[in-house]
Amino acid sequence: MMFNLFGFFSKTARKKAFIYVYSFMSLFISIAYQANAESITVQSGRGLVGVANNIVSTSMSGRTSNAINFLPFSYVYLSYYSDYTRCEVATTPEYGVMQIDGVTGIKLNTEGTLMLVPEITYTDNRSWKIGNTNYVDTVTAIFNGYGSNTNQNLGSETGCVWSPKQSTPNNGYDNDIYVTHQVSATGRVLIYGTGAQKSGYTSNLNYPFKIILRDPRGAGPYPYGILFPANTYYPINVSTLGCTLTTPTVIDFGPQSANATNGQLLTTKSDGNLTVNCQQNTNPMTATLSLSAGINPIYFSGNEYEINLINNQNKAGAYVTMSLNINGIPTNIPFNRTPVDIGTISASNSSASFSYPITYSLYSRGTGITGKVKGSAELSIVLR
Repeated sequence: MMFNLFGFFSKTARKKAFIYVYSFMSLFISIAYQANAESITVQSGRGLVGVANNIVSTSMSGRTSNAINFLPFSYVYLSYYSDYTRCEVATTPEYGVMQIDGVTGIKLNTEGTLMLVPEITYTDNRSWKIGNTNYVDTVTAIFNGYGSNTNQNLGSETGCVWSPKQSTPNNGYDNDIYVTHQVSATGRVLIYGTGAQKSGYTSNLNYPFKIILRDPRGAGPYPYGILFPANTYYPINVSTLGCTLTTPTVIDFGPQSANATNGQLLTTKSDGNLTVNCQQNTNPMTATLSLSAGINPIYFSGNEYEINLINNQNKAGAYVTMSLNINGIPTNIPFNRTPVDIGTISASNSSASFSYPITYSLYSRGTGITGKVKGSAELSIVLR
């Protein structure tokens, strides 16, 4: 399910300002977590069909040496071929990069019916010294099937999929400014399918899928953390358990002013419910049903609970949060693919349904931006 957010801000009292949220919720989404280390369970449909691991959590540290002519650089990136990212979406088998319906991933099996897609965020706590003054800052970033970005919004290496740029601290005249990086990364590796996946297929990577901290002036080896190992084979089990997810298709926030302060709540909308219907026939299973939300990196705000609304210069004018009332408990939904449990289905039941009120809240970024802004997010049902 995708929902898109559009808006228009005006500073004058005479002009109307509108925010629209369009939710296209009729997609068939069903996925399952890996049951154990020896096998991976996926669904029989196309698109998001499984999760390779419950959670990825890794830390690394290192030091980079910056030159005075250094521009923003991809110090932390994802690697899937040797120790260096192959930036292009290659068609040759050795690179192992493929796409399914516009989502980029790494080919998981020889047949090319399944691929791995990262949903990883990292925090890089940086420190450096210029003269007698110590400096610190924090960079956050996201990697997923649509690319990558940091909270600094500096773009990516040209043509690269998962190489978002950070700023490069320097003083403009010294060739050696040493920056210490303390990086922690968390998230999941998703599995997408073409719809032709079959039980019994085994999967293997020639090179590990990993996150790397790179010194542009060093030859390596570089600090890294493994997201998915190489040279390991997994039996694939295909399940028929699947779910449909529906929500209201249009949410109109109404006129809004561009003069609001940063973080000011502009309005909320609680129009209808988020509804999930699940069915299973062959080889029924018991599973927990969870809601999983993700975003395109261009709308990354640095806060997992916020979706930036941006203009055509990629400047944020507002942000939106989402909350579900699950059995009387208001629950904020994170947009980093962290699953939020919404119900269960038993192997003895062929179907299960759940419906919860959903609330969207619109806040100002306080930037004074006028004109149209937009954003989007994707919702899925995770089975585990």
